[in-house]
Amino acid sequence: MESQLGQIEEMESRPRASLERIYFGEYLVERHLIDEGQLLDALADHWTYGGRFGNALVRRGILTRALVEQYAAEYHALCVVEVAPDSRLS
Repeated sequence: MESQLGQIEEMESRPRASLERIYFGEYLVERHLIDEGQLLDALADHWTYGGRFGNALVRRGILTRALVEQYAAEYHALCVVEVAPDSRLS
């Protein structure tokens, strides 16, 4: 009985995978379609002028409108993104 309780406690203390939202800009960086600098540039534009993040990418000349629409369609087709726990934490 004690062995089972120890196993249960150990399982409950382990980090678990979770579902987290990934933003469009992060999706583009993860796919190596833009780099971190371009992400920050577009975010600054987006925060300054408002509107959609994709419009900021086009305004800054980072991506064409056609590419933004293509990648946005792929991004919105995602159902969920599972984030595995960081194994270094255990």
